[in-house]
Amino acid sequence: MLYWLPRLCVLALAGILIGFGLIPQTTDEVARTLLMIVLGLGLLSLTLHIFPPGQY
Repeated sequence: MLYWLPRLCVLALAGILIGFGLIPQTTDEVARTLLMIVLGLGLLSLTLHIFPPGQY
């Protein structure tokens, strides 16, 4: 469960930001923000794959 916790927190934060309108409403800016979130989660997954927690 701890493996998915950072991802769930980031997705919840993104949902809150978009839901409350803290991100501009143009589709390009929303798409760019979601793309950055997905890329960040991908980098987190890659880092956790290369350096598994508890082994270093």
